[in-house]
Amino acid sequence: MFSPMPPTLSFWTAFVATVVLLVASLVTGRLRKRKVHLVLGPATVVSLAVAIVLTERLMSNYTFPPEELAFHLIFAKAGGLLVLPVVITGIWLVRSERARVFHRAAVAIWLLSVLAATGTGLWMFSLGELKAG
Repeated sequence: MFSPMPPTLSFWTAFVATVVLLVASLVTGRLRKRKVHLVLGPATVVSLAVAIVLTERLMSNYTFPPEELAFHLIFAKAGGLLVLPVVITGIWLVRSERARVFHRAAVAIWLLSVLAATGTGLWMFSLGELKAG
Protein backbone atom coordinates (compact mmCIF):
# COMPACT_ATOMS: atom_id res chain seq x y z
CA MET A 1 0.00 0.00 0.00
CA PHE A 2 1.03 3.58 -0.58
CA SER A 3 1.56 5.77 2.45
CA PRO A 4 -0.13 9.17 2.32
CA MET A 5 1.97 12.19 1.43
CA PRO A 6 3.23 13.97 4.55
CA PRO A 7 1.23 17.14 5.34
CA THR A 8 4.24 19.38 4.80
CA LEU A 9 5.01 18.00 1.32
CA SER A 10 1.38 18.03 0.20
CA PHE A 11 0.95 21.61 1.43
CA TRP A 12 4.07 22.89 -0.37
CA THR A 13 3.09 21.02 -3.54
CA ALA A 14 -0.35 22.66 -3.50
CA PHE A 15 1.15 26.04 -2.60
CA VAL A 16 3.63 25.99 -5.50
CA ALA A 17 0.94 24.73 -7.90
CA THR A 18 -1.31 27.61 -6.81
CA VAL A 19 1.42 30.19 -7.33
CA VAL A 20 2.22 28.81 -10.81
CA LEU A 21 -1.46 28.77 -11.77
CA LEU A 22 -1.96 32.27 -10.36
CA VAL A 23 0.93 33.72 -12.36
CA ALA A 24 -0.20 31.92 -15.52
CA SER A 25 -3.75 33.12 -14.98
CA LEU A 26 -2.60 36.72 -14.48
CA VAL A 27 -0.43 36.59 -17.61
CA THR A 28 -3.12 35.06 -19.81
CA GLY A 29 -5.70 37.50 -18.47
CA ARG A 30 -3.45 40.47 -19.12
CA LEU A 31 -2.66 39.22 -22.63
CA ARG A 32 -6.38 38.62 -23.23
CA LYS A 33 -5.85 34.94 -24.02
CA ARG A 34 -9.45 34.32 -23.05
CA LYS A 35 -9.76 30.58 -23.78
CA VAL A 36 -6.67 29.69 -21.74
CA HIS A 37 -7.55 32.21 -19.02
CA LEU A 38 -11.02 30.71 -18.63
CA VAL A 39 -9.35 27.40 -17.77
CA LEU A 40 -6.51 28.77 -15.64
CA GLY A 41 -8.64 31.21 -13.62
CA PRO A 42 -10.98 28.57 -12.20
CA ALA A 43 -8.06 26.12 -11.82
CA THR A 44 -6.29 28.74 -9.69
CA VAL A 45 -9.33 29.11 -7.43
CA VAL A 46 -9.65 25.32 -7.04
CA SER A 47 -5.92 25.00 -6.36
CA LEU A 48 -6.15 27.75 -3.75
CA ALA A 49 -9.04 25.92 -2.06
CA VAL A 50 -6.97 22.72 -1.98
CA ALA A 51 -4.00 24.62 -0.54
CA ILE A 52 -6.24 26.08 2.17
CA VAL A 53 -7.54 22.63 3.12
CA LEU A 54 -3.99 21.28 3.23
CA THR A 55 -2.92 24.28 5.32
CA GLU A 56 -5.57 23.35 7.88
CA ARG A 57 -4.23 19.79 7.90
CA LEU A 58 -0.67 21.03 8.36
CA MET A 59 -1.71 23.48 11.10
CA SER A 60 -3.10 20.64 13.18
CA ASN A 61 0.52 19.51 13.73
CA TYR A 62 1.57 22.88 15.18
CA THR A 63 0.75 25.29 17.96
CA PHE A 64 0.82 29.01 17.20
CA PRO A 65 0.78 32.12 19.34
CA PRO A 66 -2.92 33.07 19.49
CA GLU A 67 -2.47 36.77 18.65
CA GLU A 68 -0.38 36.04 15.57
CA LEU A 69 -2.82 33.37 14.42
CA ALA A 70 -5.75 35.76 14.83
CA PHE A 71 -3.87 38.45 12.87
CA HIS A 72 -3.12 36.03 10.01
CA LEU A 73 -6.70 34.78 9.89
CA ILE A 74 -7.94 38.31 9.10
CA PHE A 75 -5.97 38.24 5.85
CA ALA A 76 -6.64 34.58 5.12
CA LYS A 77 -10.40 35.02 5.44
CA ALA A 78 -10.28 38.23 3.39
CA GLY A 79 -8.39 36.40 0.64
CA GLY A 80 -10.95 33.62 0.66
CA LEU A 81 -13.92 35.99 0.53
CA LEU A 82 -12.41 38.41 -1.98
CA VAL A 83 -12.15 35.68 -4.59
CA LEU A 84 -15.94 35.95 -4.96
CA PRO A 85 -15.88 39.39 -6.65
CA VAL A 86 -13.16 38.07 -8.97
CA VAL A 87 -15.37 35.16 -10.02
CA ILE A 88 -18.51 37.31 -10.31
CA THR A 89 -16.82 40.04 -12.36
CA GLY A 90 -15.09 37.37 -14.45
CA ILE A 91 -18.44 35.83 -15.38
CA TRP A 92 -19.77 39.31 -16.06
CA LEU A 93 -16.75 40.04 -18.29
CA VAL A 94 -17.48 36.98 -20.41
CA ARG A 95 -20.88 38.54 -21.10
CA SER A 96 -19.96 42.24 -21.25
CA GLU A 97 -16.78 44.16 -21.98
CA ARG A 98 -18.00 46.86 -19.56
CA ALA A 99 -16.96 44.60 -16.68
CA ARG A 100 -13.25 44.73 -17.55
CA VAL A 101 -12.38 47.62 -15.20
CA PHE A 102 -14.33 46.02 -12.34
CA HIS A 103 -12.69 42.64 -12.94
CA ARG A 104 -9.22 44.19 -12.94
CA ALA A 105 -9.96 46.03 -9.70
CA ALA A 106 -11.35 42.86 -8.09
CA VAL A 107 -8.28 40.89 -9.17
CA ALA A 108 -5.90 43.58 -7.85
CA ILE A 109 -7.62 43.75 -4.46
CA TRP A 110 -7.81 39.96 -4.21
CA LEU A 111 -4.16 39.61 -5.17
CA LEU A 112 -3.14 42.06 -2.44
CA SER A 113 -5.17 40.11 0.12
CA VAL A 114 -3.63 36.81 -1.01
CA LEU A 115 -0.12 38.28 -0.80
CA ALA A 116 -0.88 39.58 2.71
CA ALA A 117 -2.30 36.19 3.73
CA THR A 118 0.75 34.42 2.34
CA GLY A 119 3.16 36.78 4.07
CA THR A 120 1.41 36.62 7.42
CA GLY A 121 1.01 32.85 7.04
CA LEU A 122 4.72 32.30 6.48
CA TRP A 123 5.48 34.62 9.40
CA MET A 124 3.00 32.76 11.61
CA PHE A 125 4.53 29.38 10.70
CA SER A 126 7.98 30.73 11.59
CA LEU A 127 6.60 31.26 15.10
CA GLY A 128 4.85 27.89 15.31
CA GLU A 129 6.01 24.95 17.35
CA LEU A 130 5.69 21.38 16.13
CA LYS A 131 3.51 19.34 18.47
CA ALA A 132 5.18 16.38 20.11
CA GLY A 133 4.18 12.91 19.02
